[in-house]
This record gives sequence, structure tokens and C-alpha cells, in this order.
Amino acid sequence: MSLSGEQLKALARQGAAQRYQELQKELAALTATFPELARGGGKGRGASAPKAAARRRRSMNPAQRKEVSERMTRYWAARRAAKADGGGAAAGKGKGRRRKSAKKAAE
Repeated sequence: MSLSGEQLKALARQGAAQRYQELQKELAALTATFPELARGGGKGRGASAPKAAARRRRSMNPAQRKEVSERMTRYWAARRAAKADGGGAAAGKGKGRRRKSAKKAAE
């Protein structure tokens, strides 16, 4: 016996309605047992957990941003100079990334 699409939808709708009523009853039983859940007080960690909004990162003021910018400009200038000199401590770290064609040529 095969069912048409409309018959399948009707049965699925009946099953969903029944499951919805079961969930409503279960929810009512849980909120009767734990009333703080209805108020939104128990969202996983408990009421004493620190809020994420309290731990915000501080932003830099314009003077701090300028100082960081100048420091990083000096840092990268030193890196470029060391690389142009053909080595140095900054340029000698690791091999870096090679292209596949360069890798095949080396083998």
C-alpha cells in the first residue's frame, strides 16, 4: 500500500502536532519543577558566571595607535634591510614557502 504525497503530509502533520503537545507538557513540567528556567535565569552556566560583555578589550587612543604604527614601521624596515643584505637574524628564520615548480627543480 503506497500513500500519496498529500496523505504523507497529513500523517506527518498529525505526528508533528502530537509531538508538539508532548513537548508542551514536558516544558510545563520542567518549569513547574525549575521556575528559574521560565525567567531565563538558567542559561547554561548558572547565575554566578561572569558575563562576556564585562571582559571587553580596551581600544587604543590615537597616540597609542601612532606609537604602534611607528614601531611596526621601524620593525618592517629592519626586516627588509636584513633581507636585502642577504641574511641576518630576521631573514634566516626557516626556509619559508617555496612554489611547487621551485621544489621540483630542486629535486
